[in-house]
Amino acid sequence: MITRRTLLALGALTVASPALAQAKAAVYPNPLAAVKAVYDPKVKDAQRPYSKSLRALYAAAQKKSRQLNEVVAGLDFDPTISAQDNDENFRNTLHFSVEPRPNRNAVVTARLRVFKDAPETRIVYELSPEGEGYVIDDIVNPDPKEGWRWSKLLALGAKGQ
Repeated sequence: MITRRTLLALGALTVASPALAQAKAAVYPNPLAAVKAVYDPKVKDAQRPYSKSLRALYAAAQKKSRQLNEVVAGLDFDPTISAQDNDENFRNTLHFSVEPRPNRNAVVTARLRVFKDAPETRIVYELSPEGEGYVIDDIVNPDPKEGWRWSKLLALGAKGQ
């Protein structure tokens, strides 16, 4: 016999299920899907497919930033565009290429124009399998003059630099 309590519990689960599903990080079945997710405005920062090690560096830099009450290295720009600001329509300029690597690892290169008249920016994502999908291990701007590696910047930030 179904009691009123059982019916209420089932109703609550039905209502809560979509919210719980959204809170759980998505699994990206291939490297390109993982990289495209960071450019999807519907994907919240907490849901971005970063590896455990990159998330730990990011958390350490955020903690140090809060302790110092100032922005530290790695947190002062958006690594997915290599800038602090961008045109609203920069996503229309995105182009991707995928390069498989040994052990199911991969490199995905994103090319974009942050501003309409700006030169093209190249961002390189290093990915590896983690769990049932792919995650981003690091983000790199390979520019010879202004290049950076996000994990190194976050490590500096975690030290208060």
